[in-house]
This record gives sequence, structure tokens and C-alpha cells, in this order.
Amino acid sequence: MKKLVIQTDNFRIPLHCNLQMKLTALFLIVSLFQIHANPLRNENSVSLQDKFQVSGTVLDENNQPLPGATIIEKGTTNGTTVDFDGNYTIMVSNKNAIIEVSFLGFIDQDIQINGRSQISIVLKENLSELDEVVVVGYGSQRKETVVGSVVQAKGEQLLRAGAVATVSEALTGLMPGVSTQQAAGQPGSTASRILIRGQSTFSGNNNPLYIVDGVERDFNDLDPNEIESISVLKDASATAVFGVKAANGVVVVTTKRGKSGDTKVTFTSSWGLKEPTMNTNYYADYPTTLEKFNEAALNDRAYDQLHPQSLIDTWRDPNRDKTFYTYTTWINELLTTGTNSQYNLNVSGGNDFVKYFTSLGYQYDGDIFDIEKQKDFDPRTYQRKFTWRSNLDFNFSKSTQFKVGLSGNFKNLNQNIITQGTNNGIARGNGDSFTRIWQTPLIGPTPILPDGRLTTVLGAVVNPNFYVMEREGQWRTRSNTLYTDFTLVQNLTKDLKVQGRLSYNFSQSYRGNGQQQALIKQPILQYYPNEDNTDFIQEGDPNAIVGPPVVGAEVINGSNNSLYYEFRANYDKTLNDHQIGVMGLFSRRRAQNGTSFPSFEESWVGRATYGYQSKYLVEFNGAYNGSENWEPGLRYGFFPSAAVGWVVSREKFFKNNVGFFNFLKFRYSYGEVGDDNIRINNQEQRFLYASPYGTRAGGSSQFFYGNPLINYGPLYLEGRPGVTGNTWERAIKQDLAVEFSIFDSQLRTTVELFDEQRSEILTQRRTVAPWFGNTAPIANIGQTKNHGIDLELKWNSNIGENFQYFLTANMSISESRIIERDDPVSTAPYQADAGKPIGWQNGLLSDGLYQSWDDLYNSTPSSFSNNLIPGSLSFVDYDADGVITVQDRVPINNPQFATKTYAFSLGISYKNFSAHALFNGMWDISKNLADVYLFEYASAATTNWQLLNNEQFDAWSFDNPNGVHPALRTTSNGHDNQQSTYTNRSSDFLRFKTLELRYRIGKKLLNKLNLFDTFEVFVNGNNLATWSALPDEFDPESQQLLVYPITKRYNFGVKLSF
Repeated sequence: MKKLVIQTDNFRIPLHCNLQMKLTALFLIVSLFQIHANPLRNENSVSLQDKFQVSGTVLDENNQPLPGATIIEKGTTNGTTVDFDGNYTIMVSNKNAIIEVSFLGFIDQDIQINGRSQISIVLKENLSELDEVVVVGYGSQRKETVVGSVVQAKGEQLLRAGAVATVSEALTGLMPGVSTQQAAGQPGSTASRILIRGQSTFSGNNNPLYIVDGVERDFNDLDPNEIESISVLKDASATAVFGVKAANGVVVVTTKRGKSGDTKVTFTSSWGLKEPTMNTNYYADYPTTLEKFNEAALNDRAYDQLHPQSLIDTWRDPNRDKTFYTYTTWINELLTTGTNSQYNLNVSGGNDFVKYFTSLGYQYDGDIFDIEKQKDFDPRTYQRKFTWRSNLDFNFSKSTQFKVGLSGNFKNLNQNIITQGTNNGIARGNGDSFTRIWQTPLIGPTPILPDGRLTTVLGAVVNPNFYVMEREGQWRTRSNTLYTDFTLVQNLTKDLKVQGRLSYNFSQSYRGNGQQQALIKQPILQYYPNEDNTDFIQEGDPNAIVGPPVVGAEVINGSNNSLYYEFRANYDKTLNDHQIGVMGLFSRRRAQNGTSFPSFEESWVGRATYGYQSKYLVEFNGAYNGSENWEPGLRYGFFPSAAVGWVVSREKFFKNNVGFFNFLKFRYSYGEVGDDNIRINNQEQRFLYASPYGTRAGGSSQFFYGNPLINYGPLYLEGRPGVTGNTWERAIKQDLAVEFSIFDSQLRTTVELFDEQRSEILTQRRTVAPWFGNTAPIANIGQTKNHGIDLELKWNSNIGENFQYFLTANMSISESRIIERDDPVSTAPYQADAGKPIGWQNGLLSDGLYQSWDDLYNSTPSSFSNNLIPGSLSFVDYDADGVITVQDRVPINNPQFATKTYAFSLGISYKNFSAHALFNGMWDISKNLADVYLFEYASAATTNWQLLNNEQFDAWSFDNPNGVHPALRTTSNGHDNQQSTYTNRSSDFLRFKTLELRYRIGKKLLNKLNLFDTFEVFVNGNNLATWSALPDEFDPESQQLLVYPITKRYNFGVKLSF
């Protein structure tokens, strides 16, 4: 049989050879073509007498070969290229020659041979070139020609975050102008709130729009291992294509897709521990609590409540009978070290017909409460999440491509039930467990007797035995989510492409519960706290917890679905020095949440770009959006934007005179976007032009008339009156920026100034007369403004052949002002919203502490309490009316959300080792400390409930006149606990956010084992340390104390591929 042979000028290839040989031969053909076209070698380049042969491999940081990398002997044209497997061989002029190694997208390296015949080379990615293409709305652009405000993070950066549970947590500190704040650490509720350039509206909705693979979706459902990149669109030029939903910015997520090549399997696994970021070891012991209570009783002259010193001595005696004299610091008793784990397996590859990326992920986020699983139900708090994704790209022909995206997740969330007293009421977890710790008495009988029985106290409103409450029951929530995408792309010509897309989202959740039928019915011990005795009431019933647990049936808790389709056309043409781009898109979306009336959206979108020599840039964007939420005739709106850019570094006069500048660009944008997700008092508002009708809320709906009276009910009443003419919020945004890189692009900097004018904010009227008789109407009357600066610096360099390092820093400052919020005419100017920052806080001005009775008698009386004593807080009578009232509240401190943020990170890599650290912080932020923390016995009915902290040990007294805390009191004080400059504290902080250490096993060892292509081990952590002006009991990022604590995490993991 005759063989079919391909012949070139240099060699022949029989086509019956195996695939690897074919690919290698094909690569060599291409390489030889490149060498012939631009020869790297001449006949006299190497002296035969002094020649020296060097061989080795050229790999990336993941031990993947870099075929096509160029190796040239420095100062000559002698060179070669790396083959398909990453191998190379070059003959150089002498043993001390220097070779230059380069590859597109990687940092060039100069390597001194020093007589070595075998040299393995690892090239580090060049971040500036990798960032060259950024994802924008409905497309992508070269970074050099982007004229909008777009910042981007790669998926690899998210994986350094320390095994956090959500993607939003992983974004912290990565991009300027993007701030995150985490409210709590409860599994299933750890997602951070994201703000783009602060807050610009007081309507309650400052959340950005989230787009995943071109469709509006929840990006916290994603596994970070699936993510290719996340782009944040900040100005009107970048967001105008999303029109009416883009006023708060847009977060665009692109997931990974397959690439041509052999199948690659990657497995990543991590396991870790977690504990609260806050300090939990600050409580006083019970004997000290009794001593402090005596101090408070003397201040209140409550002599009948004093504890005998003999009782205090008994409690302090280490040899006391602990069956009776027992106190439990519940926060230390119940909190433990939790666990978390994550696993991901993904497979990618492809050929000329199909490219594929498939991912399977599992995540477990455990409890930090030491609670045991019960026989019939599980009262622990944890979440298990399974994620999956399959992205397929089919090439039906050279001009036709069909893309399929299938993904989803399964989540199982378990929460503890807290039951008060013996009424068996059910309350969801949501941080309530932590609240109960603060409300649980320290003292009581031994929580668990030697035989395992649980105890209680006679007459306790809340059972002081926390073990009983924590083992009472569970809530369980199960949810399933499915995302589907189908896209057909057709290249009509070389420059014209059209595509159609159909996407469907569906999710449904189910909820059930399980709990005991009854608590312990009989007390085992009764303690009289004010007397030096303890009575043994009875041994208790061995069957105290009676009846089998009640396991509730699982019912549908909620469901939502959406259908989205679009048609798009793109035209991109280069004519000599002119680059032209045009995009047109039509889309519709139908979404429904539960049984509510569906929402409908329609969009007509356009973009036009022009560039001359990639030097002078112009871009126009516009969206014509429609929504059913508004009355007929006002349902559509147009949102345009324009932007210009000037790449100065491409000018000849600049190149010839400013050598250290590698890149310099100025850009400016102006445009209008909107926000139709309206919320009033945190409630979504729809169909404001219609008046709702319903039965009377919270009262009788019966309607009687006649004699005798006849019930003609139910009675229907008009709710909030409908108002015509309302529409969406409008935001006019401007952005001015300069981007530059210097010193061989080692230092890259971006500085942006932004300004936003928000108008037509839907606001509930506050100037309506009290006799109006109905809920005040809502109208487009609100106005705000917001401006600030974003700054980013990046330094990337190397020392020698093997040591690379980078430093990055970013900062964002925003300042907002309310211009109009319908302030009543009678409102004092200092209490009006107009002129104040969004989210401003008001309170009384503290003037120190009263130092004597004379000081108190000569002061302004308080309307909040007539029970003041020396050591009480003194407040300023701001309106000078002779009484301390609510009219004396003035703006104090700063908002509770981030307006000024910063972050800096540093990283190094040396051969196979790398390290990365990230710090982030906020300043000019404050919060009001909770009464239950700040004021002793403020919410307790008995003395046994108080958990004293360090601040209360510096309370004012005649013996301690310089104390900073008000004098201790036995009862709640309505005067001292008013929000004031004393209770409102600075929440500025700096946090050691993440640290990762990673080691990659060398290629030689892996080749010997012949098991994996890459094998890495790593350790990382999250929220490792925090420096804040707040007491250590608080995490400054959380908005309050009584929530499930935010946690710090420590993880160990491995990553391998083959």
C-alpha cells in the first residue's frame, strides 16, 4: 500500500504516524516557516570551535509548556523556538553566553548560561499584557482602547481569598472603587454587600446589577474555580448599554470555556478551620459581676439588692460546692473551632469541532457553635453547596458556532431553632443564637448532670441553660437552581457577525423543621441569688424531655424563574489607520418571583466605536429600555453616553521626548443611566400609578350597617394612593481619567475623578398634613450628588532569573450629599436631610460626665429621664430651649457604610515557591454600639443576666472621677443610652485580609512519578488580623454586635492536574 506523504523543503511526514507526531510535525512546519520568513540564524553566527549546546524546557508557572517561545543568544541573531512539549536546544557561541527568552503574554528573561548545559526556564505572566483584553457590556475590548471606567479581576485572584463561602467575599480589596462589607458570618448568610463608588441614592437600593455570561443572575452562586474574570463597570460609558438598571454600576462575570488541546483535568481541594474575628475572652467572672452590681446598687441607693460579701467570697472560693455554686460563661462554653472544606474537579480541552469546560464543586461551611447532632434532628448551623457547570462550544463550520452553557447548584442550609421559655415557639436562626448568649444568665445549676440530664431554673423567663435551647430544634432549607444558555453565532462576512441567544433560569427552595415537643418540665435546682443559700428542690424526672420530636413536613418556600432572549449584530472593520466597530442588540426578559405578577423588560441597545491609529478614540453607547412597572406612556426611556480617549504615548512628539513613559492615555466620559428597582423603607415598590385595595391590616374587616346591624364585610380600603407621572431614577455621570505606565511598564497607574448627579429619586412625601388620613404618596422628588476619586498603582518586576515580586495599592474616596428629600418646613436646618451625606447619623452631643450633685442640679434637665446621678452623661442643649430633647440631636460622625476604602497587596515568587498577602481597610466610618453591650443591666430583669466587659471597669465614681464610662446603674437608663457622640464610635479599621503560601512540585520529580503534570500544595487564610478603634468585642465590618460572628479562616490545600 502506498503511503500518502507531505513533503516540504526540509523533511517528509507520513500521515499514518500517531497524533502526537502529527502535531509535533505540524508545529515544526510552522516554526520552520517562521524561521525562513524572518531568519534568526546566519552562517557565521556560531563559531564551530567555541560552540556550546544548551538544552532544557520553557514552562509557565503551572508547569505547562510554552510552545513557540523564542530563545535568542543575546547580541546575535542566533536563535531557536520551543517545541510542542516545551523543549528546546540551542548552540551558543560560548559557555558564558546570555540567552534571551520571550513569549507573548509573559515577562522576558535574560539568563546567564555559566557553563550549564541543562537549563529549565519558568516564565512569569506579564499582567499588563494579560489585561490587554477586558470584558465590557455585551463584548470585549483591548484595554489600550477602552474609554470607559472598567476594572477587572482574574479568577486566579479570587482563589487566593482563603476558601471564603461566596464570590463577593473574595472581591475585597481587588479593585479601586469597589467596596465590600460583610454583615455576619452565619453559614448561608456570609455574602458581602458590594458598593461601587459609595452610595448615590437614599431609596434603599444601591446594589449593582450582576451579569453572569451575559444574563442577570446571582453571582454568589458561582464556584470561584469556574470564573475566568470579573469586570466592574463604573461610569456611564461602560454601563449605558444596560440603561435603566445600571445607575449603581454593573458587575460582569465571565465563566471559563474550553480551549483547543489535549484534555486537562484539574483537581483542587482545601480543608480549614475557622473561629470568630472578635475577642470572646473579655467577660468578667461571676464574683466580679456581683461586686460591680453592688457598686451600681449603691449608686442607685438600692440597698436591699446588695449581695452579702460572704456570698461573693463563697463564689470566689475555688473549693466551693460546684453542684450548687456554678456559673457558666456561655460564649466561651458554646463557641468552638468550626470547619470548612471545598473541592473542585474540572475538565477542559477541545478540538476543531468542539471545545469543552466542565466543573463540579462541593463546599461545606460549618458551625462555630459546639452543638451535637441529635438522634432525630440536627440543630447545628451549616451549609452544603454543590455546584456544576458545562460550557460547550461547537464549530459547525468555519463560520457557524453553537454555544451551550448549563450550570446550577444544590444547597442544603441547616439552622438552629431558638425557643424561649416553654412555649415551644419557633424562631429562625439568623444570628438569634448569638443574641441569646447575651441574654442568658451566668449562674444556674450545673448545665449537664453526670447522668446526662439537662437542668433549668424555676421561674426563668428564658431558660438559663443554653444547652436546652440550642438542642431544641432545627430549620432546614433545600434549594435547587438551574441556568441554561444557548447561543448561535454566524459570521456572515469577515467583519460582520450575528448571534441569537436564549437563556432560562429556574430556582426553587423547600423548608421544613424538626423540634422537641416540650422542654424540661420540672426544675432540678432553684437558686436564690440574693441569699447565701441554695435549695435542692428535687432530683428531676429522668424523662424530663418528653415525647418524640416533631419533624415538620417539607413545603415549598419559594420559587422564581426568568426567560431571556436576545439578537445581536457586530461589525468590526479596520481600514488602514481607522478602526470601526458597531454593535446592535435587541433583548427581552420575563421574570417571576413566586406567585407575584411577572415583570417584563425590553431593550434596544447600540454601541459605535472609532479609533484612528489606536490613538484618537471615540465611543457612543445607548439603550432604549422598557418596563411594565410604569404607567402606559412612561414605560420607555433612552439612556445615552459618549466617551473620548487620547493615547498620548502613540504620538511621535511624545515617543521622541519622554522615554521613560511606556504608555499614557487620557479619557473622558459623559452619560445618563437609570435605576428602576425602587425600594421605600426597604420594600420593593411596583405599579406606583395604581392604588392598591385590601382588607384592614391588623384589625377587623367587618362592616356593619342597618337596624338590626348586618355585617356587609369584608370591608376593602384604599391603600397607598396611586400617583401618575412617576418614573425611574436618573443618574448623570462624568468620568475623567489618566492611565500611564513607566519604567518598562513596571509601574502602572490609573487616576480617575468621577461625578454623579442623581435625580427623580422616588421618595415618600414627608410634607403631607397629618389629617391626610392615608399613607403618604410616593413621588419623583429626591435629588443627590456624589463625587470622588479612584486611584490604582501596580508595580511588577523581577530580580535575577528566578525572583519576581509585585506590589499593588488602590484607594477610593466618595462623598455624597442629599439635595432634596422633601424635608418638612418645620424641621430645623441641622436636622433636615438636605445638605447631609447619604446615611448620615444624628445624635446628642456629649459634654462629659456630671462630676457632682451640684453639677447635676445646675445643668439642663433631661426629657429622657429624671433619675440622673453624678456620673451620668451630660448633653449639650443644642436648641437652647432649656431641656434636653430629641430636638437637640445633630449630625454626628460618619455613615455606617464605606465611603473611603483602601487596599494594598504584595507578592513574591522564587522558583517553585510563591507568597501573596492582601490588606484592606476603611476610614471615616462609624457605628452606634448596642445598649446590651454598652450599658450594664440595660435589658436584664435580674442581676444574673449581665455580661460585664472591659469598658465598664473604667466607670465613673467618686473614687474614679476620670472614668470614661458613666456611673454603673442597676436599671436601664433612658438618658445615658440615647444615641450620642458617646455611643457612636469610629469604625475605621485595617485588616490583614488574606495570606497565601504556595509551593509547586518540580517538573523533574513529577516526570519521575509520571502521575501528574502539576502538583501544588498551599496554605492560606482570611481575616487573619484586624486593627480598629472599636472594642475588641466588635468586628468593625459588621453593622452590629448581636449577630453570628464574622470568622477568620485557616486552610490547607492541594491542586493537581494531569
